[in-house]
Amino acid sequence: MSLYQEMEAVYQQYLIEANTYAQQFNLDPSPSSTHNGEWDAFRHAYASAAMTMQYGEQVAHVFGELNEIRGDVLHNQPAEERNMDEWNNNIGRQIGGNAQTKDDIANRVLQQLNNGNLIQS
Repeated sequence: MSLYQEMEAVYQQYLIEANTYAQQFNLDPSPSSTHNGEWDAFRHAYASAAMTMQYGEQVAHVFGELNEIRGDVLHNQPAEERNMDEWNNNIGRQIGGNAQTKDDIANRVLQQLNNGNLIQS
């Protein structure tokens, strides 16, 4: 398996987990939410937190940056969208640094979302 395939597998794992929790928490599943809304903010923070818990903060940071570069290259991502994602990834890494379980991560990310600490458009 190539490095790209391994990274894509990890990306898909966290995407599925984050989407499952977002659905359990009844976040808005509309396209405006899944792209730059509450669902998207939750997904970015959750994935960064879970990756931090599993692999460490530096790996999570690099992986998040690579994901944003992919968005820049493949989707011509606007700067404000990248800033939003990087902010939410950073909040996630802070959560993941001392989280005990993925349920703990999901609940703490939801709390940050509800408290207005995650950026959404």
